[in-house]
Amino acid sequence: MASDLSKLIEDSFTNTLNALLAKDAETTQITKAHPEDLRDIEILEVQSNFDFTDFTSVFTYYIPARTSALIFNTMMSVSIEKLALTIDDDTVDAISEFISNTSGSFTTAINGENFEDIGPTKFNISHKEVVDGNTLSDLENTYRFEIDLEGEEVIIFITFDADIAPYITKIASSIVTPHEIKKVKEEEPEIEEEKNIQTNISNTETIMSNQQNDKKRDEEKKDTTSLKKEEKTMLPKENKIKLLVIGVGSLLALILISFLVLYFVGVFDEEPLPVKKEDLNTSATVKKKNTVNIVEYTTLKKIDFKISDIDKNRLNNQLAALTKYKVLNQEELAAQALEEKNRLFELEKEKELLDFSKKNIEEPLFEKKMKDQIKVVDVKTKFEKEIGDTPIKNPPIESTIIEKNDIIVKENAIDIDQLRYVVSSSLQYTLLKSLVQQTTTKEARISVCHDFDGKTILYIGPFENELLQNKMIELSKIRDQNIDMNSVNITEKEFNIRCTLE
Repeated sequence: MASDLSKLIEDSFTNTLNALLAKDAETTQITKAHPEDLRDIEILEVQSNFDFTDFTSVFTYYIPARTSALIFNTMMSVSIEKLALTIDDDTVDAISEFISNTSGSFTTAINGENFEDIGPTKFNISHKEVVDGNTLSDLENTYRFEIDLEGEEVIIFITFDADIAPYITKIASSIVTPHEIKKVKEEEPEIEEEKNIQTNISNTETIMSNQQNDKKRDEEKKDTTSLKKEEKTMLPKENKIKLLVIGVGSLLALILISFLVLYFVGVFDEEPLPVKKEDLNTSATVKKKNTVNIVEYTTLKKIDFKISDIDKNRLNNQLAALTKYKVLNQEELAAQALEEKNRLFELEKEKELLDFSKKNIEEPLFEKKMKDQIKVVDVKTKFEKEIGDTPIKNPPIESTIIEKNDIIVKENAIDIDQLRYVVSSSLQYTLLKSLVQQTTTKEARISVCHDFDGKTILYIGPFENELLQNKMIELSKIRDQNIDMNSVNITEKEFNIRCTLE
């Protein structure tokens, strides 16, 4: 069974009137149109094409002149006491917009319902023109919609084509306008009486009276047609005159308001003439005979100075202009900025090394082998050494021979008081710790100290011999080329001085 769109068509009129005119609208009656409904009236015809999924349908809207004038005057906030019986260009544009909104409301409602047999829908206005209601003869599929707009009657006609007929079963079941049927029934006995009268007429007096009545009717029709023509010509002119008066009045009001604003701002005020202030403080050279020239300074009026006369903003701007940054040129400013950047960099690096030293200074790198070994402190190095029954002392020899991986290396003799260290500025503590463990040293530690220039640096050691010292540097180069390491031999006293960070 096909979907019934009758309710959506009915609601499209009321919803549009509610939104466009801000008035309550309600459909009171839907009937099938009769030729008498459109006789002797001017009508605006607007065609709207609806594209459904499987077919296309054309809705032809017929809006009588009275309904068009009622909607137009309400939109323009004009009185609706005297409604025009003709349709001008402004009314055509307004009613076309009304039909477009009505079609849009109908399309939106269909798309919101998601009818399977209808599918998505879109529309476009294809044609509009003003026609005479007497020319509309085929009203088989034309229906009359009567709408109550807060006490005002709005009449709109729609002609549907055959494609949409299965989808408007409720509208298609409407009867002919009831009051039009009554007129037809009343006219039928009148026609029969006229026929009887015509057959029974036997004297000329009745014929003459009928002729006079016909003449009076003709005169009345001529009078009504002339009145309609006058209304057609007068009402549009009145609307145009009203619009013209409103436009001229608004333009004059705009000009007056602009003039008043400029006047109060002071655009038309005359510029004050500059007043020359006399110099009250004067000096003059007085010449006297047989005497030296004397310069006399006369103060005629004292200056009355008040603190409230000081312009604080102007004074602050002048003081800001006297700062040293305003005097320096661009090169000096760039040099200062670079120096400040380097200083901050050094401070940040110093802070990082200090934090590093607090967390990792003198951290043990090796586990104890035996719990029962005795710990003694070498007086010279101050590093703990694990020994057996007797402490090991560094023998005062000039050279030693170390056997490592079946390789015998002869070590050059150094001062017995100097200790072997490797220095580095890298903060990769985890990497350095793993490298120290790979050298197989038993005494080396990582300490945070100062170099000769007073900068913070890492001291790794002391190493037992030069072989382990060099191996530490080689391992660091293999692991990371960016790590800078150098071998340094210093005394215990120098180490204690540089590595005491308090």
